[in-house]
Amino acid sequence: MSWEMPDAWDLPRARYSGWACVWCGASLAQGATPAGRATSERGEYYAVDVFECLPGVGCMAPSKPAPST
Repeated sequence: MSWEMPDAWDLPRARYSGWACVWCGASLAQGATPAGRATSERGEYYAVDVFECLPGVGCMAPSKPAPST
């Protein structure tokens, strides 16, 4: 995934706690893969490991191919 990691202080609780995908917010109850580390330097340095949907699921699912004409 080539998206920019969000600021750690801006993450909702479910996302920084690892309960939801850092990119789309979907529940990770069925599994997850590490997405990296969200950091922030507002005042004190803060970092948290965040997770994303498994490949092929949620925001990591392949998009449908365009219909052929």
